Amino acid sequence: MTIAEQVYELVKSLPEEQASEILTFAELIRAKHLNANQPMSNEVAIPWAELVKSLAGTWETDFPNLEDIRAGLGQDILRESL
Repeated sequence: MTIAEQVYELVKSLPEEQASEILTFAELIRAKHLNANQPMSNEVAIPWAELVKSLAGTWETDFPNLEDIRAGLGQDILRESL
């Protein structure tokens, strides 16, 4: 008896709700392996250094700089700037 036949026999004996869970799980496994085996899209891979340069400053306004952090703590300006 093949594995597919064994799974079929087992699933036949389960209530509908549990059989549906088995089907969902099998579909998840199939999708996982299909996605892993598919080649990358036609996009050209960007070298790491170029990617970092292209993203530099992207989140600049979202994150405070060191002066802002220290000012919030009640500390004076940086010693390095004197």
